Amino acid sequence: MTQADAGPPHASPAHSVEVGALEPKAHSRQVRIVRPGTTPVVVACSSRRQFEEVLRRERPDLSPDAPDVVHWADHPGEWPSD
Repeated sequence: MTQADAGPPHASPAHSVEVGALEPKAHSRQVRIVRPGTTPVVVACSSRRQFEEVLRRERPDLSPDAPDVVHWADHPGEWPSD
């Protein structure tokens, strides 16, 4: 997922957080977080702890465990550092 994949700043995706695919030999997963009124942020996260820290910083109002908020491309809850 690249910044170009982030879409327009005011797009309304089905989920506020999208976690990209778990790629073989990758050291991280791409995480896209929609922030109201501004451009979404795309961050590479290698662990659940890092994912939670980024989400808490960017969207403290969201839960990392809410299926209506977080969409996983595949392997929900798995991280390269696991």
